[in-house]
Amino acid sequence: MNIWRKIKQHVYVLYFTFKSLTYNSSRPKQHYIDACFEPLFWFIDNIASYMGLLFVIAVTVLTSSVVCLWYLFLLPVLQTYSTTRLIFHVVLAHYLLINIVFHYFKAVFTSPGTPPQKTPLQNIPGAVVCKKCIQPKPPRTHHCSICNRCFLKMDHHCPWMNNCIGFYNHRYFVSFCIFMWLGTVYVSVSTFDLFTYHFNHPGTLLSSPKRAVSLSFALGLGPMLDNLLSKLQINSTHFVSGVEETMKNYRPHPGGFTEVHEWEHIGIIYLFLLCAAVAVALGLLNTWHMVLVSRGETSIEVHLNSSEREKAAKRGMGYNNPYSYGVKGNLKEMFGLTNGKTIWSVLFPSSHPPNGNGISWADNKKPIHYPDPEVFAKYERSKNLTWRKLCPC
Repeated sequence: MNIWRKIKQHVYVLYFTFKSLTYNSSRPKQHYIDACFEPLFWFIDNIASYMGLLFVIAVTVLTSSVVCLWYLFLLPVLQTYSTTRLIFHVVLAHYLLINIVFHYFKAVFTSPGTPPQKTPLQNIPGAVVCKKCIQPKPPRTHHCSICNRCFLKMDHHCPWMNNCIGFYNHRYFVSFCIFMWLGTVYVSVSTFDLFTYHFNHPGTLLSSPKRAVSLSFALGLGPMLDNLLSKLQINSTHFVSGVEETMKNYRPHPGGFTEVHEWEHIGIIYLFLLCAAVAVALGLLNTWHMVLVSRGETSIEVHLNSSEREKAAKRGMGYNNPYSYGVKGNLKEMFGLTNGKTIWSVLFPSSHPPNGNGISWADNKKPIHYPDPEVFAKYERSKNLTWRKLCPC
């Protein structure tokens, strides 16, 4: 027992020594957890910086493949329609394509804006010193660990753009996402009839000789499968002839074509599945970003404002985002619809800059904190919710 007591005493001394050397009353425990993950964050940041160019190439290649397949397989079918429908499809498709290409390359090659480096800190209202680059950091400015720089009104670092989204290219990014979503929805809807035709076609992916060889090989794999097929009275030759008969009686091509190449099967299926998947993903992304835009927040500020609301709720106070000017005002601020600019500068390619300089921001003339007795009651009720107990974050 004495030995065990001495071991516990030595362990306690070592623990006390470690705590004494590392204790800091002004630094929370979360800081040490972040420090442990710092090598992992460094690795991710460096990988993202090198992979950015590959993501841009991927977007360019995938978009170009959709355009090429539209010209190869969809346009010939559209030419069988009436002149009015043909003109509508051609004009709409090229209108969306021009906006997609314009806004994407503007978002990629436009700098989000950096704070002034040689201006004294006291000359920038509300500015603080960035802890990472030791430079003036105006309000709504944040440091990007991937680019290793501060950017004005930073929203996030987008690997698909290989660029940060900030003050000067935020509109281009949102417009690109909207027009790309409209483009993928258009292609998905216009090719749906062709997709169902090719997807259910008996000759999809394989010609008649290849299909006969494949079926003969598949139906002869091992004695067990042969016995099973013989008990079910299935013959591979009859199966192949049944497929051939199904192909002859299959419904006509939507464009009235009698001969369809295998590559059209592959191309149309690839075109529809790619555009449908992107349409769903971009639909969710656009919904999230439009909610943020309507509230006058960025992807970073939504977390900061949420934390401020919770702190204010504990004191029975409400929190007001000082950079929110109402839904209509936030949309105008986002798309730069002031100083004579109209909705046409949003519907068509336009290089007009955003309002202001990204350094100083107009106040919405509302108090940041205001008394709200119901906020504290709601906060107390939210702590009793099941999901809050399971995830008290």
